[in-house]
Formats: sequence, structure tokens, C-alpha cells
Amino acid sequence: MDIGIGIVAFVVYIVFVIAWYLGLKRSIAEAMLLGLIVCCAFSGVQNIPTTFVNSMRSAMKQDVMAAIILFTMMASIMTQTGIITRLVHILNSILGRLRGGPAYVSACASALFGMVSGASSANAATVGSITIPWMRESGWPKEVTATMNTGNAGLGICIPPSSSMFLMLGLPAVAGVVEAGDLYFALLCGGLWTLAYRLILTRYYVSKYHIPTIDRKNIVGFGTAMKQGGSSLTMFLGIIIPLVVITGPVATLLEGLASYGEDAVGAMNIIIWVPVLIMLICLIEGRKMLPKTVDGWVKLLLSMAKQCCNCGAVSLFAMACSNALNETSFGEDMTTILSSLSLPKFVLILIIGYVIALAAGPMNATSTTVSLGPVAYSAMVSVGVPPVTAIVAYLIFASTEGASPPMSSPIFVSSSIAGIDDVSVMFKPLIFHYCIPIVFVGVLVAMGWLPIIGG
Repeated sequence: MDIGIGIVAFVVYIVFVIAWYLGLKRSIAEAMLLGLIVCCAFSGVQNIPTTFVNSMRSAMKQDVMAAIILFTMMASIMTQTGIITRLVHILNSILGRLRGGPAYVSACASALFGMVSGASSANAATVGSITIPWMRESGWPKEVTATMNTGNAGLGICIPPSSSMFLMLGLPAVAGVVEAGDLYFALLCGGLWTLAYRLILTRYYVSKYHIPTIDRKNIVGFGTAMKQGGSSLTMFLGIIIPLVVITGPVATLLEGLASYGEDAVGAMNIIIWVPVLIMLICLIEGRKMLPKTVDGWVKLLLSMAKQCCNCGAVSLFAMACSNALNETSFGEDMTTILSSLSLPKFVLILIIGYVIALAAGPMNATSTTVSLGPVAYSAMVSVGVPPVTAIVAYLIFASTEGASPPMSSPIFVSSSIAGIDDVSVMFKPLIFHYCIPIVFVGVLVAMGWLPIIGG
């Protein structure tokens, strides 16, 4: 079996990025930029400038780039306006009465935050800052609180409409094959399977560490929580409205109107409209939490700009690198190798899942999706996995981002909140209680053994 130049380019790229990022302790954006240059070199040293420019130009034309920036801004605004805090308090009024209640809140809150963000680091920081102190007060060991918060951080990647979902929809191999409406409900099912696993794991931890029920006087009633923060639920209209407009009977009705038509429905870009609408709703709903001074607004905007630049740079270089790898026939080479292995379908999907999990930790889900998403998708489709199901399985694999040691950023975010100096104590439970089982859930979905709608 011959290993094509595309495979060599990809391996060198991964090794270089990880070494630069982990070994030299440089920024991931810098590592991705230099990795892009390395990839361009495989098209011929003399062609580096041309390949670099073409790859960057192609990446900047993608709708998903705008979506990534918008989702990053949205996560910042949700945090600033206190929307997430109010949602967490509502969840606590329902689940807080259970033994280990705050841990169940952590899992469900991560799902809620993740379904409109998909940013695992932001998820770990936002949800963890609320639930980790609650868990510590109710008797949870600090190492366990940090582990659970880290393990839950990537949950939003496989719950729609996360930014990674739109990244997959925007990939050339997927565009025109899978519609957003079809993927939405299938991915929701897949995400709920992973949430169910996390809730079962939480129950196991509650028994293992003998966690008691917290004092009911410390829990706000559901009615009170809804009165104080129920209006924050309007945020989900930002998801529902675009989805209703482009799918189902409403879309059919609009397509039949002479003043609207099929072209207008088709022009409704859900990738853009979801974060825009959610931001507008959050700004209106949480306007009392917004800065009241010019200095306050300057600080907020500078913070958002920094986050957008960091995330945007990583995404841009990752997409450009994916384009550069395509110039080396990486996709074709990988598909050929995977097809030639003659492995049982189950084993092949399992291998794909763990490759994605290994890459997602140091590279993050965005970079991994752009680099490996097309290959993983094509490989699974080639062995008989339906296109929608293949995307769902891939996103479940990528949702291990937060839980994949040693360099997933949620590990360090959670350990900082919990006050843990040695993060290595989290590695074993993260691998065996989160990474391995979650990948297995994805494999079961890909095999059709865990049902999903429309898969």
C-alpha cells in the first residue's frame, strides 16, 4: 500500500503544529499559520507563495468564517448579559434537589450553552464558574468537579446549532448533499445520546463519592427562578425562527408565494442568521447588564475583538491549510488508504473516531473539522454510513475536544476554577470516563444501533 504525498503532508502538518504548540508553548494560531506554510511546501517549494495566497483567498470566501466570528461574539454577549447565569439558575431549581444536583445542572447547562455556542473553553469557563463552587459546597472533591466540568465542556459541539455543525455543512464534500434542516434533528438526537451518557456517569459519581442532597433552603423554587430569569428563554427564538423559515410547512408556504418564492427561502443563510438573531435577543433581554459608560463599552468591545481575532485566526489558517492539503490530494489519499484496509465497518469507524479524538484535543474542534472533517465524512460514507449519520457521528467524535488530555484548554480552565495545581490527576478519568465512551457512542450512532431522526 503506497502512502501518497497528501498523507505525508498531513502527518508532518499535525506533528509540526503539536510540537510548535505543545513543545515550544507558542500560540495555536501561530502554530496553525506555520503549519499552513509547511503544507504549502508539499505542493513545491517554488509554489509556496501561490498556494498560500490561493488557500487563504478560498478560506476567506467561506460563509463559515463569518459564522465563526458571529458565534464568538454571541458567546461573549450571552455571558455579558447574564443570560447563561439565569438559565443555569432555572436548571438548578429543577435538578438541584437531586443528590449531587449541581453536577446534573453542570451537564445540562453545558448542553444549553453549547447548543448556541459550541465553544468548549467558553463553556467550561461560563458554566464552571457557577456550578463548580456549587458542587464543592455540596461535598464534591475538587478534582472531580474539574473533571466533570471539563468532560461536559465539549458537549455543545454535537448539539445543534453549534458552529462546528455549520462548519461541516459548509465543507465542499457536504454542501449540496446534506441540508441544515435534515441535520438539525438528527444531530439533536445524537447530542441527547451523549448527554444521557453524561447523566448516567454523574449518577455513578454520586454513588462513588457518596454525595448528599444539598439543603433545600439554598435552592430557589422553579416558579421564582422562572419569574427572575424565564424571559432569558426567548434566546432560543434565534434558533427556532430561521429553522422554521427554511424547513417544514412554513418554508413550503413561503416558497409558493409570488412575493417571496423558492429563491428567497434558499437565500436564507441559517449559518449567519442564528447567531445574529440570538445576539439581538440577548442584547434586548439583557440590556440592563450592558455597560453604562464609554469605558465599559470600550472594554467589552476590546474583549470581544480579542476573542474574535484569536478564534478567527485559528479558523482561517485551519481552513486555508485544508485547502492546501487538497492541493496534495490528501482527501483522495486518505480515502484510498481507509478503503484498502478491508476492515469491518465497525472497526474502521472506531479507528476514525479515535483519530478525531486524538486530534481534537490539541487542535480544537474547529481546526480538526476543517482538516479531518471531509476525510472522516467521506470515509464513513464510503463504507455505507448515510451522509447525515456520518456528520452526526463525526461531531460526536469531535465533542471529545474538551476532554482529550493533555492540552485541551477546558482542562486548564476548569482546574483554575477548582483550584487544582496538578492537572494530570484529571487525565485518567477524562480518557476512560469521557473520551473512550463518547467515541463509542458515536460509533453506535454510525452503525445505526443508536437511532437518530433522519439518519
